[in-house]
Amino acid sequence: MKVTVYSRAEIEKVMADGNFPQNTAVISFYDPAIKRIDEGYTHVDYSDICDTVFYSELEDLNLEVLKRKGYTYDTYFPEADDMAAFIVRAYADGKNIICQCEYGQSRSAGCAAAIKEYFYKDGISMFADYNYYPNQVVFHKVYDALVKMNSAYCNTYHSSKTTGVETLLLKQSLEKDDCYHSLEEAYFKLRHGIAKVNVSLHIDDAKRICHGPHMGEHNIYVKTTFKYSNKDILLTVFIPKITTYIKPNNRDYYLGTKQKSLVFTGRRSISFDIMGIIELDCKEPVINKAIITNIKVVLGNKHNSK
Repeated sequence: MKVTVYSRAEIEKVMADGNFPQNTAVISFYDPAIKRIDEGYTHVDYSDICDTVFYSELEDLNLEVLKRKGYTYDTYFPEADDMAAFIVRAYADGKNIICQCEYGQSRSAGCAAAIKEYFYKDGISMFADYNYYPNQVVFHKVYDALVKMNSAYCNTYHSSKTTGVETLLLKQSLEKDDCYHSLEEAYFKLRHGIAKVNVSLHIDDAKRICHGPHMGEHNIYVKTTFKYSNKDILLTVFIPKITTYIKPNNRDYYLGTKQKSLVFTGRRSISFDIMGIIELDCKEPVINKAIITNIKVVLGNKHNSK
């Protein structure tokens, strides 16, 4: 199934030129603020060219402004379930899908990203393309509605399989607020009432690698220490599903395809770069949601980089 994104101007030109593609379904978003009531319709008129169209009257809002506009996450975009059903029917009928909104950048791109992520695990291509600014609420609501209908084509965010979109969204979320670049500064903030602190830093010599089947999503963790007020503070870092260190059959470590267990041989520790969220758990600092890169397995004075 081919999924494409158009603006109103682009799709109207395609239609005027007689180049509208065959065997195509359309999802058309339009803004209530630009209704063309005087012309007899409120959206691009596909009536003479396509009989498989889903119209959605939806303001282009992000999560931060929903409340100011009188919405909650649940009340915004209530037709997401119906749209998911429309998408699944179009897929079953072997149709391609055009996603269209006013400028072809936000709502339509968010919808297209959800479709591509659900069926092909390729939604990140929309987020990575600078021509688009996918509406993340639309993305999540369409994707979640598709999963709720039928999870056969996807691995949900609660599975062990990493998705590129998930990593990118976490990175965007972390970078949105200032990240602290030392554990001492981050721990100071935690001790003074901030529940969660974003960090972006390097960790050396993390040891005591553990793994097991009873740790939920996080079946691997390491521990390291840092100084705070002349005391050694123990930090636990859970190695999450959102990582970029996977290299099966490496002689130093192996990530199992099913159990996702990082198994070290011999007496080793690791160092790595991390961007994540640090918080207190039973008064001890933990990082349990992160993007981890540049892992180095340390044995004596030897490093094996990945």
